[in-house]
Amino acid sequence: MARRPGSFLFILLMLAALALAGCHSQKAAPAASNPTAPPPAGKGEAVHAGSQQLLVLPDDGPDPVLHLIDNAQTSIRFKIYLFTYREARNALIRAANRGVKVQVLIDKEPVGGGESNAESYRMLKEGGVDVKWAPGAFKNTHEKSLVVDDKLALIATFNFTYSSFTKNREYALLTTQPEVVADVAGIFDADWAGQGVTVSNDSPLVVSPENSRQRITGLIQGAKRTLWLEEATLLDEDITRALEQAVHQGIDVRFLAPRRNDNDVARENWERLKDAGARVLFLDDPYIHAKVILVDGERAFIGSENLTFTSLELNRELGIVTEDAGLIDRLAQTMIRDWERAGGGQDAAAPAGVVSWRDAEKYAGQEITVEGDIVHTYDSGKVTFLNFDEDYRNTLTLVIFPSLYDQFPQKPADYFKGKQVRVTGQVKMYEGSPEIVIEDPAQIQVVGDDVSLGRPVTPAPAPAAQSPPDQPIPWQAAGDHLGERVTVAGMVVRTYNSGKAAFLNFDEDWRGKFSVVIFADDFDKFPQPPDQMYLHQDILVTGKIKEYKGAPEIVVGSPAQIEIVEESQPNAASPATSPDSPHGVVSWQDAGAYVGQTVTVAGRIIRTRDIGGITFLNFGKERGDFVVVVRAGDYDNFPAPPATLYQGKKVWVTGEISTHKGVPQMLLHSPDQVEVFD
Repeated sequence: MARRPGSFLFILLMLAALALAGCHSQKAAPAASNPTAPPPAGKGEAVHAGSQQLLVLPDDGPDPVLHLIDNAQTSIRFKIYLFTYREARNALIRAANRGVKVQVLIDKEPVGGGESNAESYRMLKEGGVDVKWAPGAFKNTHEKSLVVDDKLALIATFNFTYSSFTKNREYALLTTQPEVVADVAGIFDADWAGQGVTVSNDSPLVVSPENSRQRITGLIQGAKRTLWLEEATLLDEDITRALEQAVHQGIDVRFLAPRRNDNDVARENWERLKDAGARVLFLDDPYIHAKVILVDGERAFIGSENLTFTSLELNRELGIVTEDAGLIDRLAQTMIRDWERAGGGQDAAAPAGVVSWRDAEKYAGQEITVEGDIVHTYDSGKVTFLNFDEDYRNTLTLVIFPSLYDQFPQKPADYFKGKQVRVTGQVKMYEGSPEIVIEDPAQIQVVGDDVSLGRPVTPAPAPAAQSPPDQPIPWQAAGDHLGERVTVAGMVVRTYNSGKAAFLNFDEDWRGKFSVVIFADDFDKFPQPPDQMYLHQDILVTGKIKEYKGAPEIVVGSPAQIEIVEESQPNAASPATSPDSPHGVVSWQDAGAYVGQTVTVAGRIIRTRDIGGITFLNFGKERGDFVVVVRAGDYDNFPAPPATLYQGKKVWVTGEISTHKGVPQMLLHSPDQVEVFD
């Protein structure tokens, strides 16, 4: 039976049954393309025992909260930072007058609202409400919570003001989970008595100053695919760095904030996020006062905590982490609409036809059909991976679990290798890369194969191809043979081992030119590290030439693909490799082995510190790790402060290694010494 709009919780705790009323928003959320959440659940369903429900402002208006207060039977605990909303104040007085035990904790000195809070305090006191100023143990009591009859708790982002209910984007979580309700009530009682609180590790509550920094940082660091934030501000240094690091790990970071003037104190941090690669947008209406984080479309934080040092370390704040699917769906739909309203545009619509596997990531969360050649496979025993590119870590992967193996003519790793396939499925992001999980053999078909794993696929006409050359080609001509299996000849004049792959280069100016790539998984197949084994050798390398970021390359999986033509002897232009004379690039962890020498060091600058007269660029977390030093006299040589310019960047930095108090370091005088890769 349909409910009347506006009756979000029409009757609360019906007598002995204690049934909570059904809730229904005044405005229904329109359908939206959401890459992370399931289809929306009906918001007219009841809040049953043990369940959670999302309240969205200004969409739902004040009625849901007023109904909670008006239907209280035995007790109300209410803690608030800013309290000016007359209707809520009157509802609390009415509850007290009908015999409900009403306790209110209110902040005495909120920014810009002390006089209004004093008026509310006086009126509540005169109306029979047991009201106290919040304890002075905190800089502010910024929490916004309500516990009714020890049966239902509201954890909110909003103050009780007219703007909150009518103009702001705000959220609240309503829960009847007994353990959560008891914990919220327990925190209230402790603050009422001026006592300390302890939050258990298994509690979903996020409480300042007890655990907010730990819980929110952990939530950010736990993201695998997407990290969406709708926040009033960003002023905490550690949280900003955690978000930057998430971007560097390939996480889709979106940050929606309120539009303020150019003097916004958070402006510098917005710019840092944008420089790192996050998408940051600002919304005029509704005004973003929310404090929510949505991770991978699967779990969310909702609470009073702003992303500021004061909020996390000095205030009394309260939030909660939830994985309730229906609640998260409505939150995601609302965030998507706000993002689009701010100019973020809609997520790409799923295409009707076949798309290139290279474009799969554009359609994360959607079902598409892709086509391409399987050039790399791997069966771990627990799962099979099929890849369209030898760079399998960063491109589309097809995933098949053993439960399906016997439904294919051979093991999938053998059956599909080297074949052109067409695959239909939902694109998901895993650790920053797209994948499609094959749950039914009919999802994947060999193009032109009449064997029925599903319906046969008619192959697309292929362009006529020239026969590959019979003789080795010079490395300079490799780009003319993309897609062909050929043998390339040349001398390796430069190598680099990143830890994940070894690169063999045929020109010191290697950018945009042919290279050989050997991934770390194959290193143990070689008698020596490949970057050492082939440096300064004339080689013949055989394989399929592909293009990666505009440059031709061959990915080598076995030493059988490389033949050393002759053991080239070192000369003046190519000194012999030795522990004392590095070639190519060395890892920052090894920099200390080359004190007194000029080398190129590779790594990511994870922390910077400018103490006025000197800037430190750190590659490691420990004291004693290699550090790059910039002195104040050289600051003018850089287009921006070095601490800002290189924070979080993957770099090669060239210079002489020295030591200071036993710590290896390099002096940086000019940006010409640094090559930035992201």
